[in-house]
Amino acid sequence: MDELTEYQRRRLELADMLRAALPVARRSQDDQRDQEIRALLTRLASGRFRLAVAGQFSRGKTTLMNALLGGAYLPMGALPMTSVITTVRYGTRARALVRSAASSLPVEVGVSEVGKFVAQSSADRTRMQVSSVEVEIPAELLRLGFEFIDTPGVGSAIAANTAATVRFLPEADAVVFVTGFDSAITEAEAEFLATTAGQAAKLFLVINKRDLVTGTDAADVARYVRRWVLGNLHADPAIFGLSALTALHGAMHADREQITDSGLEPFRAALIQFLAAERGKTSLRAVATAAASLLHLQQRDMSAGRLPRNGGPDRDAVVARFEARMRELPAWASAIADRIADRVRATTPGLLAERGPAWRSELHDVLEPAASSWLGQQVEHDVDPLQSALSALDLAGRQVAGDCLARWAAEVNEAVITAAGSDIGALLELARSPREMGAEIAGLSARNVSPAGWLSAEVPVLQAPVVPWVTPEPPTQGRLRRRLGGPAADSQSLIGETLANAVAAFIDRAVIAFQEAAVHWTGRLRDQAERQAAQEATRFQRYLSAPPREEDLALLADLNGRIVAYLESLASWVPETNSSQDRRDRPDVLPDVEPELGCSVCTQMEAALTMYLMQGQFLLATSEDSQARHAQAGGFCPLHTWQYAQMASPVAISAGNATLARVLADELSAIGTRCATGDDLASEVARLARARACPACAILADAEGRAVAQVAAADLSDTAPILCLRHLALVLGAGPPLEAGASMVGALASVLRRASQDMRSFALKREAVRRDLITADEDSAYSRALQLLASRPALAQLSEPE
Repeated sequence: MDELTEYQRRRLELADMLRAALPVARRSQDDQRDQEIRALLTRLASGRFRLAVAGQFSRGKTTLMNALLGGAYLPMGALPMTSVITTVRYGTRARALVRSAASSLPVEVGVSEVGKFVAQSSADRTRMQVSSVEVEIPAELLRLGFEFIDTPGVGSAIAANTAATVRFLPEADAVVFVTGFDSAITEAEAEFLATTAGQAAKLFLVINKRDLVTGTDAADVARYVRRWVLGNLHADPAIFGLSALTALHGAMHADREQITDSGLEPFRAALIQFLAAERGKTSLRAVATAAASLLHLQQRDMSAGRLPRNGGPDRDAVVARFEARMRELPAWASAIADRIADRVRATTPGLLAERGPAWRSELHDVLEPAASSWLGQQVEHDVDPLQSALSALDLAGRQVAGDCLARWAAEVNEAVITAAGSDIGALLELARSPREMGAEIAGLSARNVSPAGWLSAEVPVLQAPVVPWVTPEPPTQGRLRRRLGGPAADSQSLIGETLANAVAAFIDRAVIAFQEAAVHWTGRLRDQAERQAAQEATRFQRYLSAPPREEDLALLADLNGRIVAYLESLASWVPETNSSQDRRDRPDVLPDVEPELGCSVCTQMEAALTMYLMQGQFLLATSEDSQARHAQAGGFCPLHTWQYAQMASPVAISAGNATLARVLADELSAIGTRCATGDDLASEVARLARARACPACAILADAEGRAVAQVAAADLSDTAPILCLRHLALVLGAGPPLEAGASMVGALASVLRRASQDMRSFALKREAVRRDLITADEDSAYSRALQLLASRPALAQLSEPE
């Protein structure tokens, strides 16, 4: 079977199983499970291959991605990135979408601006509460299907960086881990790989910066890395030694020799080969494994509601123990939160003392030119240039103070997260734990698959404090002369002194405000953790108190079994790497059929009906003979009555059907007069209702007969027509050659198969809330399928073929 066709079949099969589990989560009022299932559906709907790039800070991860993409698209700098995950995907033009935790709508910026939304101590990142960044680049490698995920550096001083990478790895389809020839496999890297390498469905290991060592040293490092991997990871990943920087220079200057010397090409070729041969299987296995865990957890949670029938612990005892544990949990959380607060209190004064002089200098440098410039401009035209300069200083100070505080808040935010990173992770993990605690108490199978690690977007943002700017009042002119020993012309000196005093006082107030803001931040973190723990506890208590629907448990059990079988079938699937086989030798490949093309017989019938109704409505409105015949026939059938009404005007309908209404009125009056019993009355009215000889139906029947005979007698050596199920049966009943009949059967089967895939893909993308991914074919697939299964709506009155 064609590789792509098989991948699509398996993808939609997995999506169908996940979609089947959604109603169970909804009926259980479990919004978290619902969101987790939808997240997996979104991964299937996007159809992209997620390649996470991980490694220690300064290993050249971003340089490597830029080299692969063929240009300096992504920001490279000396500052470590924060825990903001950056996705790099294909786009027709280069742009970046910045997503905020405070808004559902992304903000579009230039790719060159990405750095200020992900870099450490970025006021823009803090102010916007940036949760993720998506970069779109028109690079060929991305168009082929890759989606790079630039993860924060592992093992850095900022604990949130490593935590964010650890949390994301299970969502990646493969991982590229970057180390360096200058110091390969550091202690932090070894620890990270040993604990997380098993989460990667596929691992590529890149030793970067080959340009920093000699050829002999490079060979020694490569051997050392391979021995370490075999001895510690018990795996044999592909290992590549290269210089990303050399490759990037070569790409930007079209220097093929540099690109070749860099060693990048073998790595690029391995990625493309992996994309062609293994990508689909690996991606599906990652989603299916996550789906199996989610379904298991859903089934486990629901089982809590049937404890008395399980022969396990008594429900009341479980409730009592769980409630007791939940009463203890705030104390545990409080102990961790207290440690965080202690660390923050201990760290903040030193940080502020260290940063204070730099902030003072920064603020002074911003304000000094504004005041001096104003003084110089006004000295010849203003009777009181000193007062004007001080007013300008006051205005400038109030304008820039807020921006400075926002930038400094970003620095303080990063500092408190860095100081308390490990404890923050422990607190968040505790907040996510009540369901696992409940399952353990209830004796249910514990299978904790909650993601390790955490993202900085999961914790509150330290808010910039409000610190008013105050400009000291200037001395009187007399005091000024006595102080300066001369005229007020020495205002420049006084301005400098006033500015220095104002800045110093502002920084002093800012330091105190930031200390209070940091303490307030720890309180918000504590409150957030308590709310999350309470929500998780409520979810488990809801399951514990509500007996599950047996149908839902049976459905989950069936889905679990199907997922297990699905994973087994994936293990035995060997994707083809060569698609050169002739399409005519592969019956499962969909034919080149226009998606909007429907049944050819239905098309001819509908054209005949439309022409008849267009002409007939005019004759009915203008010809008394036509009106009389219409009345004698009993009018159109109900279906064609309303189709006719859609074409005719109210005046034409009135003129054309007045005779029919009068004739039917006379008939009904006669029936009412001559019928002596209720049964007779009902019988006569039923006879009158059935007595119609709809001329539109006759036109359709005639057009259908002629079209069926025409198709049955046609030469089908080139292309078989597409027929709906009804007309396929009629045409085959007319006795065409066996080969022609088989071609028509195959054509309908192929189009229905295509429609089936489009409908399933449409449902998948709607459930995943990704309408932007729906194609026009998918949007109209359900209509095409119904027309092929049940003919066009106008033909529904015709009798089925025998």
